[in-house]
Amino acid sequence: MIVGIQECRCRVIGSASLKDKRRVVKSGLDRIRHRFNLSVAEVDFQDDRQLTTLAMVGVGSGKHVVERELRQALRLLENLDGLEVLDAEITYA
Repeated sequence: MIVGIQECRCRVIGSASLKDKRRVVKSGLDRIRHRFNLSVAEVDFQDDRQLTTLAMVGVGSGKHVVERELRQALRLLENLDGLEVLDAEITYA
């Protein structure tokens, strides 16, 4: 069993309030939850209107399976309107 954890530090573009930020972040989290077999949450910068850190976790029988899901979820975030991925890192347990 492999557990993969991906942390993505992102900037919310054009966010003037926490409400604007939450709309963009919620859209991304909902899309990942519905398209991939991953758990996802906002884990840092909850009170900052322009920065966020999103964490995605997947469990699988092999590293390649988990890594593929995490990479596809990262591509989804990179193509999300209003969100810029600044940094992403995958660790395995």
